[in-house]
Amino acid sequence: MNTTHGIAVSQASRRTGFAIAAGQLMVALFVLAFTFGAARAADLNPEQPIRFDGLEIFFGFIPAEILRGHPREHEEQTMHGGVPRGKGVHHLLVAVFDAKTRARIADAVITGSVTKVGMATQNQKLEAMSFGGAVSYGNYFAMSDQGPYDIVVNVRRPGDSKTATAHFQYWHPR
Repeated sequence: MNTTHGIAVSQASRRTGFAIAAGQLMVALFVLAFTFGAARAADLNPEQPIRFDGLEIFFGFIPAEILRGHPREHEEQTMHGGVPRGKGVHHLLVAVFDAKTRARIADAVITGSVTKVGMATQNQKLEAMSFGGAVSYGNYFAMSDQGPYDIVVNVRRPGDSKTATAHFQYWHPR
């Protein structure tokens, strides 16, 4: 035990003090990284809703790890062929609305693609899903790296020969 200015200080308390300071430094670094990452994402990610060709879409990505945590009998465990295994898999969720009437579109055929610069494009049909009577569309994409991804959402409404396409970038945090 050492004495500093007449106060007895044990080696264990010095180690505890160091551990607390190191923990506070890690929290500060995390907050800074999150702040700069959030600022970068805010610069790149589009405002929602995204408006195009008389439509509005809202989108989001949900890590597959969250969906894997649901009980086996939960409907998300079986949709789109089941929750994929592996790290970095995310579920793209898209809600589509008529821009004029604001009515939810529940009968469209929708495809999506996710591309990381320098990587292959992943194309998927975005399958209809109903939660609480509201229809949205989604599927799984591998997004293991941080950074910008090009997202394309193609919407074809019944009876319409034209496909409406939204193309935007999304900054994926990691």
